[in-house]
Amino acid sequence: MHGRLTARRNAAKDAKRNLPGKDDPNFSQFEQELMAMARNEARQVTATYGPKLEVLNGKHKPLHKDYERISKDYDAHATKIKRSEPSVELSRGKYYGLMFLFVLGEIPMNSLAFSVFGESQIFTWIMAVGVAVAIPWIAHAMGILFKRWSEPWWKNAIGITALLILTIGGLVAIGYVRVQYLGDLSKAGAVSAFSSSGFIGAAFVGLNLVILAAATLCSYFSHDRDPMLEHLHRRTNQLNKALQTIEAKYNKILTKQQEKLHRIQQRAQEIIYYYRKINQRARPDQTKPKSFDGEHKLGVEFEQENERRKMETASILV
Repeated sequence: MHGRLTARRNAAKDAKRNLPGKDDPNFSQFEQELMAMARNEARQVTATYGPKLEVLNGKHKPLHKDYERISKDYDAHATKIKRSEPSVELSRGKYYGLMFLFVLGEIPMNSLAFSVFGESQIFTWIMAVGVAVAIPWIAHAMGILFKRWSEPWWKNAIGITALLILTIGGLVAIGYVRVQYLGDLSKAGAVSAFSSSGFIGAAFVGLNLVILAAATLCSYFSHDRDPMLEHLHRRTNQLNKALQTIEAKYNKILTKQQEKLHRIQQRAQEIIYYYRKINQRARPDQTKPKSFDGEHKLGVEFEQENERRKMETASILV
């Protein structure tokens, strides 16, 4: 785009030729060239930011459709059960955090229990991690069964009883095998008599049962008795957060684009104002041409583009 020096030189030259004419409504050639350059810069700006905005629009549309669909299901289900918010005492984030801590707490304890079998370190850790993951996972299922107790009662009772029998039976079997193995080693003089006692086996089973009970309580307090309400509530929150993230990125890019377009427009107007001031001063009669009352704009297409993008972002839910 032309600078002030070029504008001054052209203004003085045009003034000597009495251009633009006093009653000529058309802009001078310099002003037209300047605005053509400004529009070209503006097109470069929109070409830079436009694709990014289109990508975000493409991501937003399917998410918005899913949000509308799930919101209708959510409202219908909430009306049906006369409750719109899940009743949970433990948030999802805290629940996952506690479960992770339970797994971490299980691993070293189980690794000590399995290390007496004399297997390689890798197999010892595999067995320890397997039990450490299985206990909280079983507790997760039991907590849900307790919270969503349904009729007839014996269906949930069968599931919980089966899980308890399998879990306790498995822990007792591991502890028994461990005690027997240590007993054989003790008879052979490989370990002390204390190490071969049933105390460690009982402690292994007891500590795992304590973690099982604690994890079951966490699962119970982190779930709602209505699985559909919990699912719809969680899904609407996920979609809403995703839409808010897209909106924030979209508005940030759109703001940058508008700021650059505004700077181009402002700079062009400043150069044109300077050109007109020098041109009028340099005229013999210093009369103001009719065209100097007119205002330049980047173009209708840029205004429409901005308005269209504003309307698209306005549909994104907050």
